[in-house]
Amino acid sequence: MRGILRMGILSALISLVGGGQAMSDTAKGIAAYQRGDYARAMKELQSAAEKGDEQAYYNLGVAYAEGKAGPRDMAKAIAAYRKGAEGGSVLAAFSLGQIYRKGDGVAHDYSQAAKWYEAAAKHGDFRASNELGLLYVEGKGVEKNLIEGFAWIYPATHASIMDDSAMKNAMQLASMLTKDQLDRAQTKGRAYFEKYFEPNSELTEAILEGQR
Repeated sequence: MRGILRMGILSALISLVGGGQAMSDTAKGIAAYQRGDYARAMKELQSAAEKGDEQAYYNLGVAYAEGKAGPRDMAKAIAAYRKGAEGGSVLAAFSLGQIYRKGDGVAHDYSQAAKWYEAAAKHGDFRASNELGLLYVEGKGVEKNLIEGFAWIYPATHASIMDDSAMKNAMQLASMLTKDQLDRAQTKGRAYFEKYFEPNSELTEAILEGQR
């Protein structure tokens, strides 16, 4: 999912957390942003954020990071993403993970990347799950553990998701494991899928829709 939320994705998220005036302002902000009315967009998103909508903070973070509504400002983007993530925005948590892993506007911080990837993965974000798995494989920000790495990558390979990047990573990693290790990793991966992804299937579907 790239950029400001599409309206269809916002609708899916609203169905998960409920509506309200804050969400209405967020929707107005997204619509304004998509038609290029950036001043109105930022005003609406700021209003929604002040009312406590975590998705408004996420979208503000995107706006600051993209630099369309004004000069690109990663410090403001990170601050907005953090408020969104701390308020429960899975998308904001994933975005923070990406920023810290890539060192976009900040120093590389793999432990912070792992922290936010895990937060997002445990609420159904398969992209974060795949990235967290890679950190375990590489031993960045977490102790190197190929079994744990495969287990986190595994949910994104499930038939209901079939993420191309995760599929490729899982196949490559499988060749590095013994049969016993692979069996253990798959068992653990299935447990993660059942615990973190099945209960959050609507969010998973929203993210998949956002990639189309």
